[in-house]
Amino acid sequence: MKRIKDALYKQIIGNVPLACVDVAIVREGAVLLVKRKDRPARGQWWLPGGRVLKGEKMVETAKRKALEEVGLDCVVGPLVHTAETIFPDGPYGLSVHSINSCFLLWPKGSAKPKLNKHQSAYIFIDYLATDLHPYVKDCLRGCGIKK
Repeated sequence: MKRIKDALYKQIIGNVPLACVDVAIVREGAVLLVKRKDRPARGQWWLPGGRVLKGEKMVETAKRKALEEVGLDCVVGPLVHTAETIFPDGPYGLSVHSINSCFLLWPKGSAKPKLNKHQSAYIFIDYLATDLHPYVKDCLRGCGIKK
């Protein structure tokens, strides 16, 4: 599986929805959220994740994104939520439309998350904070968080 070069990615973002996988990594009843440094949703608490690569199964994407985004080797569980998001402030100043599938994951072992360059902080959350994006809240609900 190869990554798309920036020029082509810009064309894709400008013309078609992106298939993305987000991961709800659960530890002790709480779900890992990261604070985004990049557009879209810069500065918001979000689930780790990203786009599916051609030829990659969504379950494989979930495992890869957990490793790439937060350095955690995880067991991939069920799909807990699917929805689409549309942001006016995507990469390259373009709007971005993505179709997101959120999987429930459990980390192997007790390692702490290691953020990559795309996040500034992390928290484990076991409640529906009022300032979260509706998609993130729906994913948390899909993980069984009700309050």
